[in-house]
Amino acid sequence: MTPLTPASNWLTQRLTQHAPQLGVFLPAGFPSASNDSAALRLFADRGAGLLEVGIPYHEAVYDGPLITAAYQQALRQGIGVLDALRTVNRVASTTEASVVVMTYWGPVRDWGPRHFAHDLAAAGAAGAMIVDLPAEQADLWLAAARTAGIHTPQLVSRQASDAELHQVAAAATGWVYAPAANALTGYTGELDIPSLTAFTERLHAAGPTPVVTGIGISTPEKAAQVRNLVSGVVIGTPVVRPLLELGASHGLRTAADRVSAFADALNPVHHTDPGTRVGIR
Repeated sequence: MTPLTPASNWLTQRLTQHAPQLGVFLPAGFPSASNDSAALRLFADRGAGLLEVGIPYHEAVYDGPLITAAYQQALRQGIGVLDALRTVNRVASTTEASVVVMTYWGPVRDWGPRHFAHDLAAAGAAGAMIVDLPAEQADLWLAAARTAGIHTPQLVSRQASDAELHQVAAAATGWVYAPAANALTGYTGELDIPSLTAFTERLHAAGPTPVVTGIGISTPEKAAQVRNLVSGVVIGTPVVRPLLELGASHGLRTAADRVSAFADALNPVHHTDPGTRVGIR
């Protein structure tokens, strides 16, 4: 079995620390091809330990209108897999943050799963989460990623049975992604914390893989609500929104301030002692 790359090992160490990690998602090529890397580096400086680079895709069925609009803006610039790999490399080589890729299956299929996995590893990515990975392609992708030494985070449905949770936990490395809300990205409604607590406890019982949440963590206050349940919280729309509404310059300052606020909300100095976290192994 191929050992994990240094980047993948570093991600494992991050997610098994006491303090939950803040992850920030940004599509490659957004707000433009010339400043996506600078934005991600700034987010790392403001407290993001995990950076998710999204590969723009025209059928982003799990995403709400704002991230879809960001993808469309990047696609109009011709941004694709190669651009995303370049962004990963620029960010991974200049920050201490762990860099992963979030993508749909289409770009991976077209690039070739084996080439995609090895190119990610060469670029410095710690792994990739394919949110709509077809069941019939899962073995192919998992084998390719493991040969390349990168992580294969898995998205898991809140409606999954215990048997399905064990199956996902067995296949996932890096983390298991547990949505905080049954919604598209950008959801700003209330969270059902008791339901999320029960779900994360089931995931911890299914295996030792760290649990990360996102979708619906729209404010720092909501991040603070869930920090005792998980090893990481990923935000996307809170930084994409100002970049869409205010433009690259003014929007980036607002987005960076929001990253700082979310990082503060997850900081154990200001919140519950890490020894009281629920279910963290």
